[in-house]
Amino acid sequence: MQSVLIPETEIVLSQFSDAAGSYDTYAEHHRLIASKLLDVTGRLKPVSLLELGCGTGILSAGLNLLFPEAHKEFTDGASEMVNFCKSRIPSSELVTHRMLDFERIESNSRYDLVLSSCALQWLRNPALFISRLPALLNPGGYTVHAIPVKGMFGELEQSFVETEGTWNSLNYISGAEWDGLFQQAGFSIENSFPRDFTVLYQSPVESLRAIRGIGASLSGHQAASVVSPGTLRKALNYYSCNYGDESGAVPATYKVHFVVASGGNL
Repeated sequence: MQSVLIPETEIVLSQFSDAAGSYDTYAEHHRLIASKLLDVTGRLKPVSLLELGCGTGILSAGLNLLFPEAHKEFTDGASEMVNFCKSRIPSSELVTHRMLDFERIESNSRYDLVLSSCALQWLRNPALFISRLPALLNPGGYTVHAIPVKGMFGELEQSFVETEGTWNSLNYISGAEWDGLFQQAGFSIENSFPRDFTVLYQSPVESLRAIRGIGASLSGHQAASVVSPGTLRKALNYYSCNYGDESGAVPATYKVHFVVASGGNL
């Protein structure tokens, strides 16, 4: 059984802030996703850009190299993530960092490009957020995102299903639903496609450790179901037996939707 949660923002930001020091150790999938996002963004020529949910600066560092002459603003709602990003990409005349809970974003500034990697899945109200995005863009501006969607952690989820355990999950929506939200806000979808990223972990336990290590655990949320040690053992044993290789390593699949949208109600 799947327990679908609406994330509690304060808990999410606190967990990510606490995980800033271990984040890069467990962020192999984020590096792969950021690399693809840079590929699809490279043809753009922004004079100014805003990154939402910069984390420790994995994507930020790539953007800094890709657009060396652009004014870049790297933001995150987790204070320690902002500090870590600042240590990776120092502030300058062209680089600023600030705390920003983008779900409540209000800004008088406008940008040529607003983008994010693996951040929008944490929104409590995706439709409301997307409706506010056009106000952040200059005429002719773009918004580009890599968004985890339905099917995330499919191997682990199926292991809980097959052993009749409960798996806590975010309320992931499909790529088509995300495209619909952008179109409803007046955007033109210029590019939209799914991509799977598979990372091998030494064991099922290591795959869970990676989730906690980047701060993405759903423990502590009021609606989260408590998973008993016995239930967890059964699910992880199924994961190992049905997905593991001879060495015990298991895959974890990150299903991501990429969208490049222009315009909006400007």
